[in-house]
Amino acid sequence: MKRIFRKADEMELAVNYKAARNAFVFMEFTLAIYCLICVLQTGELPWAWLIFVFSGLVFWGTKMIENKRLLSSGDSDEE
Repeated sequence: MKRIFRKADEMELAVNYKAARNAFVFMEFTLAIYCLICVLQTGELPWAWLIFVFSGLVFWGTKMIENKRLLSSGDSDEE
C-alpha cells in the first residue's frame, strides 16, 4: 500500500515554496485591487480588506520569527 503523505525532497520543497509564494502574491494583489475598486465605488472598505491585512500580517510575522530563529542558531560559533 502506498503512503499518501511522504516526506518531500529538497527540489519538491523548493517547488512548493515557489508555488505558495506565487499564490500569496496573487491573492494579495487581487484583494488589493478588489478593495480599491470597492472603495472607489462605494466609499467603504469591504470585509475582504480584513483578509488582505491579516494575511499580510501572518506573512511578515512568520518571516520575522523565522529569520530571528535562523539567525539566533548561528550565534554559538562566536563564543
